Parts: sequence; structure tokens; C-alpha cells
Amino acid sequence: MGAGARARGVTPDEWELTAFFPGLRDADFRITSPIDPAYNCVAWAAGLTMEWWQPNYPDGVWPDGVALEGTASAVMPALATVGYERCENGHLEEGVEKAAIFSEGERFKHVARQLPSGLWTSKLGRQWDIEHELEALASSANAGGAVQYGEVAAYMARRRRAD
Repeated sequence: MGAGARARGVTPDEWELTAFFPGLRDADFRITSPIDPAYNCVAWAAGLTMEWWQPNYPDGVWPDGVALEGTASAVMPALATVGYERCENGHLEEGVEKAAIFSEGERFKHVARQLPSGLWTSKLGRQWDIEHELEALASSANAGGAVQYGEVAAYMARRRRAD
């Protein structure tokens, strides 16, 4: 576990996550919500917790006019419907909220949203929301893990919303 996780102790749920994402073992991370299957990572990045944003998914929602495909290039216009625009990097900027889109090739895998602290927040499928270092979810950090999110393919940014 990362120094921060070791210092505060690791919960059984956090320990379980390190089997799926070995990159979390050496990173500071924490679970920030109970399990909730109502929303996924794309909806979470959009700021929504009552919808599952995925094209061609039973009971899923996808913005009108956005290609119905599971590609990184389709996720970008979906996030644009809630104010995101393509940007160059994931560096922390005052008043700016960023999203990192993970993919394997063109196949979309995950979206994480940057927090004001510079750490990132992710909804892990139907499971928990976590706060984490961005690189801890990349496939390069998770060799041998049960889940592979690929690498960051694109960054997007919008004005940070008032919480």
C-alpha cells in the first residue's frame, strides 16, 4: 500500500481492490462511497449518480447525437454534452475539472475525474467510487491484475462545478 494507505490502515474492501488493481498497492487511495450499481464511470465523470452512461446498454443512457459505440472517440463528444472540451494534459489547474479517458487502442475502458486536490476519483464498474493517483489504474501499473483499463488516451477539461 502507499504510505498514506498504510498510515491510516487498509480496510478489507481496499485490500480486495488491490487484487483487481495491483497498481493501487503502491499508491495512495481510498474508497469514498458504498457500492452502487446505479451509475458508472462515465456518468460519474459527468457528475451524475442516477444514470448508467454507456451506448447500447440495457437501461443505459447515452447523449443524443453521439455515436453509439464503445470507443474513446465516442466518449469525448458524450462528455462534451456536459461541458468538457479536449485538453492537452491532466495537470491540476485552478478552477478546472479534468477527465482522463482510458482505452486499449480505440476501445474505451474507463473515465476518471480530477478532484481539486489533484487526485482523481473513479467509479469502478458497479462497485465503489475511489480517490486515487491517476497512474494507479493504468494497465501498465496493473500487470497481472483482474481488470485492465488500458492507458490514458485523452484528457478533457471544463470549468469546475460548485459542489
